[in-house]
Amino acid sequence: MGEVKSLRMPAVPAILLNLPAACDPAEPVLLAISGGRDSVALLHLLREAGFTQLILCHLNHGLRGKESIDDAAFVRRLAKKLGLKCEIEAEDVAALAEKSRVSTETAAREARHAFLLRMAEKYDVWVVMLAHHAEDQAETIFANLCRGTGLAGLAGIHAVQRLDSGLHLVRPMLQVRRIEIDAFLKSKRFKFREDSSNTSPKHRRNRLRHEALPLLNDIYDRDVVPQVLRLGSLAEQDDDALQRQALAFLTADGSVKEDRSLLVTPELLALHPAVSSRVFAVWLREAWELPGIEHDVIEAAMSMLAPDGAAKINLPGDRHLRRKAKRMWVE
Repeated sequence: MGEVKSLRMPAVPAILLNLPAACDPAEPVLLAISGGRDSVALLHLLREAGFTQLILCHLNHGLRGKESIDDAAFVRRLAKKLGLKCEIEAEDVAALAEKSRVSTETAAREARHAFLLRMAEKYDVWVVMLAHHAEDQAETIFANLCRGTGLAGLAGIHAVQRLDSGLHLVRPMLQVRRIEIDAFLKSKRFKFREDSSNTSPKHRRNRLRHEALPLLNDIYDRDVVPQVLRLGSLAEQDDDALQRQALAFLTADGSVKEDRSLLVTPELLALHPAVSSRVFAVWLREAWELPGIEHDVIEAAMSMLAPDGAAKINLPGDRHLRRKAKRMWVE
């Protein structure tokens, strides 16, 4: 009998997480985990990177019946096996969506953020790891593009995002491809849960993933995701530069008075529309803390600067923007 040779499987390329320098593996960190492939992969990758005090946070959205219950049970078993803290709550997202008159997707996101905020307050841990990957980023950019977004929307999902609540959302896998995640899980034989809703054509994001992106790959005879990610990176860079110019204008002496009114100066009138639109957005959203300030409101506010512009426009929440004697304010 001839010599028996051992066959070695090809090595799976290492996945490099993009972690901010401030993320100390020795410190506690919240991990939002659904039990699906992406969040389970991030869990194991973080453990391999030396994170020993992960707190697993799972919210049962109540949208898939027994499947959702089984997801929560899987996460609880996984946390126990790894010796990690685990927090699980349930929320009737469908009822929240109906009550708030928003989409199920929006209601689910708001419920998750509220849950994570409660966990941050409970443990006094304000960093949350999320498992969005490169395909998620590409799908988000395409979705925003089809909504008529500007540069901020073309930038897609931010690798690090600070919410008004104080939560810092960190997404270490935004440059990691789905095929890399699959290969990692397979090579390590890590188990995870399959979400049946991920294949449903009822959800636009699924159609982008399973229909639109493959079609674009076929039309251009190439993998388009890297180009979409490049677009997002360039848009984020340009949007940041314009945002900095707007902030510099607003923080300059004499632009905004103590009563929060904005002075209509020659400098304001001379600003490029790309900058002045951001000036109004930041002024209304942050100085006046107004919700619902979207593109149409900003456009209307900018039109007030014209010689024949309106002296008063309506704002969300039964508020009004007024202009008189080279001064603008909210009432």
